Amino acid sequence: MEPGRHHNSSSAGLLLNLIPCSIMIPWFTVREVKVDVEVPSPKVAILRFERGMQQGLLARVSRSSVMEYHAFGIISEGTHAKYHYLICGVQGDFTRSLVNDSPTHLWTRQLKFAGVSNTSTLYHRGIRVCTGTGIGAALSTCLQNPNWYLIWIGSDQEKTFGPTIAGLVYRHIGPERMCLWDSKQRGGRPDVMKLVKETYASWNAEVVFITSNYQGNTEIMEGCKEAGIPAFGTLWDF
Repeated sequence: MEPGRHHNSSSAGLLLNLIPCSIMIPWFTVREVKVDVEVPSPKVAILRFERGMQQGLLARVSRSSVMEYHAFGIISEGTHAKYHYLICGVQGDFTRSLVNDSPTHLWTRQLKFAGVSNTSTLYHRGIRVCTGTGIGAALSTCLQNPNWYLIWIGSDQEKTFGPTIAGLVYRHIGPERMCLWDSKQRGGRPDVMKLVKETYASWNAEVVFITSNYQGNTEIMEGCKEAGIPAFGTLWDF
């Protein structure tokens, strides 16, 4: 056999062995853990787990050890923190049950996966734009890095998301690097692209990260593209 062909065959065999291993490894880290559930409003459940986390990670949780895992962005003040949090907006049976029948324990994979926000460390300064429950995927970046600016668009955020999330925001993010747009208080949504472009210039940002619904994500991504602003948004193709 030719040396090159043998090398290609060995590489293919190694890859075939790595694929099932990479699939199985997360399942070896499944654990049932204690959870404290805060229900600040009928729309949202805040889950609190022990242990701090680095920014930009996703957690998968379930009421069963093997079925129906749901992914949420992790909020944490850092690896030194005592807790990390998940914001679960009521959208289906699982999230509704967190509000109506709050559990004391949930199953989770201890091995966490990186989301888009994890790449924020590649940039010196940036803007994190989110709407509603998107704050769950966005907040850690701004809590752990003072060079990131937060734009959070929602309705009556303090009442909807409660004192825990509001406390994290106001304790760690000064007014000079955040815009909390309350559409209920201000009588409607902002001109998002005007807000983003003005902040991008004044903050001397390098990039914009977006977490929103499909329509909001598309509109902001297209607006940033037209304005020549580097931007990354939510993935909708998985």
